[in-house]
Amino acid sequence: MAVTRLGVDIGATHVRVAEVEVSSKAGDSGQLVAFGHAPLPRGAVQAGEVVDVSIVGAALKQAYQQAGCTSKDVVMGVGAANVVVRELDLPSMPMNQLRTSLPFQVQELLPMSTSEALLDFFPTSEVPGETASMLRGIMVAAPKSIVAQNLLAVENAGLRPKMVDLNAFALLRSQNVGEAAQKITAFVDIGARITTVVIANQGAPRMVRILPSGGQDMSDAIASAMHTGAQEADDIKHSMGLGANVSADYAPAQEALGQTTRSLVESIRNTFVFYSSNNPGAPIEHVVITGGGAMLSGLGQYLASASRLPVSFGNAFSKVTMGKKVKKDLVAGHEVRAAIAVGLAFGEAR
Repeated sequence: MAVTRLGVDIGATHVRVAEVEVSSKAGDSGQLVAFGHAPLPRGAVQAGEVVDVSIVGAALKQAYQQAGCTSKDVVMGVGAANVVVRELDLPSMPMNQLRTSLPFQVQELLPMSTSEALLDFFPTSEVPGETASMLRGIMVAAPKSIVAQNLLAVENAGLRPKMVDLNAFALLRSQNVGEAAQKITAFVDIGARITTVVIANQGAPRMVRILPSGGQDMSDAIASAMHTGAQEADDIKHSMGLGANVSADYAPAQEALGQTTRSLVESIRNTFVFYSSNNPGAPIEHVVITGGGAMLSGLGQYLASASRLPVSFGNAFSKVTMGKKVKKDLVAGHEVRAAIAVGLAFGEAR
């Protein structure tokens, strides 16, 4: 039986909604029924947390109506920099018991009280322990305050939140296809303020990092260097790109862009190095980049050079066929930007 889900991705500069129909609850492919997006004013979302519920709710409603969505049941993404994500080995037990025991098993690992966090555990494999089998997996702890604000925005749009998912898992779900699914692959989504890194071994997530910087930070650096507004700085960034020959008038912009980009790429590279040091003999083989920030000219080549790894662009729509009612003008140009929204729509009911 077909199941239709609506993925909602709330970013710093845009909201995106993707409605996907899958043939079963754990389907690996589906049909994109509707897709839409709407811009957000500066400051409505900060560090992955909704600040202005009414503005974000109105933008979600606009995107929903513009796309022609029909489902109101939402899988909502969370991906703030203060969400804690760690690989852990826990005693093997039924999942309902394991999740009940999580607050007692992870309380010393968190920078917050377990009463202030939503906790979950996603098993990836079973490994031998000293005395008994252990479940290896990814532990997620999201501050309840952030989740609550995002839920309010979704409800403000007249929608029904049914599940909260980690953006990193949504990214993996939509991009883990083809050759990337057979290798040790790093999936890197560069958003406006958040960069999400997921390293997976043949589709199983092994490491997640949420970095507190993205494409908007590059634009801000240019705005400061050139004493100009946000939109003009963004235009300069995309017209100039990395490594371009520019006139003396734009040298400060080029330097600011270079410094900010180097900082982000170094953080991504350090994540790769950390993974490799903890997984000797199993190096990362490929990097897939998505997100609006990834579209900066020259960034893919720069990351490839810094990491010494092949880098390619992902495609948000690689696991879906286009439905007849999808508005092509809304989809065009979002092949790289919409990976998380589509992945959320593939979220498994658990």
